[in-house]
Amino acid sequence: MTGHNSADSGVLSPFAALCAVALLLCTGLAVDGAAKLRAAGRAQQVAAEAARAAAQAVDTRGPVLRIDPAAAARAARAYLHAAGLQGTVTVTADRTVQVTTDVTGTYLILGPLTGHTGYTVTGQATATAAVGVTRAGP
Repeated sequence: MTGHNSADSGVLSPFAALCAVALLLCTGLAVDGAAKLRAAGRAQQVAAEAARAAAQAVDTRGPVLRIDPAAAARAARAYLHAAGLQGTVTVTADRTVQVTTDVTGTYLILGPLTGHTGYTVTGQATATAAVGVTRAGP
């Protein structure tokens, strides 16, 4: 006799099964979490750049510098379109523009495990048209 019990051959221990599930969940958190963080960064970056583009659409015909709302919306939407996203553009004051955009993605590993197939992250940025050069500090 070799000391091997044939009744136990091919049986996965509960500890090994739990370790495999835990490893799969940790991998899912790392992969899908990183993807969601990248999507959030992209949403924020695109919103900021679109807001900057919109803030450059100023109306110089009057005595006071103001953002042209129609031109600002066109500039921001053009940037969003070039980035492959959609969003909302709001001129909130004479010189301030706010852009909000959403980025969607799918969970590669956690989706099949949890039943949640995708996510949406939102980026929001505000840009203000400034006149002249300002300097902080001495």
